[in-house]
Amino acid sequence: MNNNIVMIERSKLKPHPDNPRKDLGDLTELADSIAEHGIMQNLTVVPDGDGYRVLIGHRRLAASEGVIDELPCVIAENLTEREQVGIMLVENMQRSDLTYLEQAHGFQMMLDLGDTVQTIAEKTGFSEKTIKARLEINKLDEDVLAEASERFQLSINDFMKLSKVKDEAKRNEILETVDSSVELADEVESYLEDLKLETNFNKYKEILDEVGWKEVEWCTGPYFERLPEFGYGDIRLDKFEIDNVRRIKAVAEDHQKDEVVYSRNYRGISFAMKVKKAEKKKTKEELRQETIKKKSQQLEHARAEICDEYIRFITELPKERLEELTLNEYKNIAGKCIDILGKNGGIISNFSNVYVGNLKTLKKEKLELDAIFKKGDPLQKLFLNVWYELAMSYKNKFVSYDLSQSKPTINSHAAFYSILYRFGFRLPENLRDVIDGVSDLYDIDEKGAKK
Repeated sequence: MNNNIVMIERSKLKPHPDNPRKDLGDLTELADSIAEHGIMQNLTVVPDGDGYRVLIGHRRLAASEGVIDELPCVIAENLTEREQVGIMLVENMQRSDLTYLEQAHGFQMMLDLGDTVQTIAEKTGFSEKTIKARLEINKLDEDVLAEASERFQLSINDFMKLSKVKDEAKRNEILETVDSSVELADEVESYLEDLKLETNFNKYKEILDEVGWKEVEWCTGPYFERLPEFGYGDIRLDKFEIDNVRRIKAVAEDHQKDEVVYSRNYRGISFAMKVKKAEKKKTKEELRQETIKKKSQQLEHARAEICDEYIRFITELPKERLEELTLNEYKNIAGKCIDILGKNGGIISNFSNVYVGNLKTLKKEKLELDAIFKKGDPLQKLFLNVWYELAMSYKNKFVSYDLSQSKPTINSHAAFYSILYRFGFRLPENLRDVIDGVSDLYDIDEKGAKK
């Protein structure tokens, strides 16, 4: 490179077409400085036909338009296209006003040109950890990233948190559904926790399959009893421990493989021994308990069907139907919804914040429900809150363990049904009987409290 500075007419200078920095920012202050003091730092250019391409100094070139006619330049000779792009990248990467996304694109271009993370660090002064973190940004869907940036200001800490999620599709899903850095951190933490538990469970499952123990839905009931060697302690899934593997294999040596079963709960694994069914005829109480269990399950299925009908109707409810309400009618319905929530321990919140646990179906519908919360009518949002509380809360079942009716729950459903009824909502007779408390599913015998 010839380090002699020469003055070149501005008309002979043009931006380099491969300049990685597309947005030159506000040039007003720089243009004023050039007008008063001239160009204080030379440009670096390469020959291009009868003119020159700018390698370093694109902002100075743009700001000088209409201000000065000649610019001080150093001419770089015999540089390949790759070398030219490399010089521009290094110069741009060292700027403090680049966005994280611009840095990410720049680092990627340097990789594409043959640099390694180590050589990029040496050339730009960034640490290898920072470079790797920026490169992870390139794996995000640009449209999703742009939409998220409109909702809230993404920080480098947000990108660092997202980089912990190795599943690229999941990263985009998280970024697509959150509205703040706090929500992003919560979603990432929740996903990583679930992933850790699932990973550890699969590791233990390999061992359990190896010893021949069968997985069941529940390790409770009249035909199961706790495995003495495990007592009342489960194997926790928050970490995978070799001691637990040895323990499983040692216990398996003392039992036939079809004697032991296990079931997974959210954070652990429970174990039990199968108890052979008694040959004697079942007692009336045993038969009664079987009936209770069966009808309890049927009532839970009914609750699921009812709540599925709720959500289907709410999401399809035309906005115009709500706009037809008078102010007093609107306030009255809203008050009734809030009253239902209050009696069932629910709170009014943005749907993005609700805990969905392992409800895979709900997760699939979450984006659609989030959309309602962004543009839906406030009353429609209240309906969603009531639906969520009645559908998801473990405490809001129609009956207790002995099939005695839960009047608060039944009354809440009846109240919500009457609200939706005025907008055209209808349930089949068998489901309507459930929320009216008159279904045959509540009948057991003289010991079952139907009313």
